[in-house]
Amino acid sequence: MFVDPPFKWKKEEAERMKEQTPAPAPAELPLDKEEIDARRNHRNAYMEAREAVELEQKELKAVHEQIGKEIREMCRPEIDEYVDCCVGRVFTLLQCKPYAFRLRRCIAKVETPEFVSRRTKELLAEREANGESILNNATKGTTRERRAMYNRAILSNVEDTEDMLIKKPEPQLRKAPGQ
Repeated sequence: MFVDPPFKWKKEEAERMKEQTPAPAPAELPLDKEEIDARRNHRNAYMEAREAVELEQKELKAVHEQIGKEIREMCRPEIDEYVDCCVGRVFTLLQCKPYAFRLRRCIAKVETPEFVSRRTKELLAEREANGESILNNATKGTTRERRAMYNRAILSNVEDTEDMLIKKPEPQLRKAPGQ
């Protein structure tokens, strides 16, 4: 049994084909600089921030999917054992319980808050540097500089990955046992 599908979705293939097409040059803007500034000054600040937050959430979703794939890869033997136990059984609860405990233990051991936050920062920086980011994608022609021309809530240059996030993550406090 497969945990991940053995085939690629057609949507992913179509996105790859789009990425291979050359991006328009930044000099070929549909409007001149004065018109862009005039329209940007008439935009609602809330809507600009909302658009930036939505783009940020899409970026974090893509990063979390990548982290999930990495964690599944690290716990692949436990996942395979559990799936092998479940296949062909009607009542799997009691028979496969030890495998489920091992699987949960492996995921809990690997997926710590420190690991997830560290990996999120690393992947955000990596995607930003490679141009794979939703906010900074040179192949699609949606660079940070170009987005910043139209939206004040998006920074044109980012040195630290913490600066990329509009909504700062709240620190997660660990609960003491028994609470």
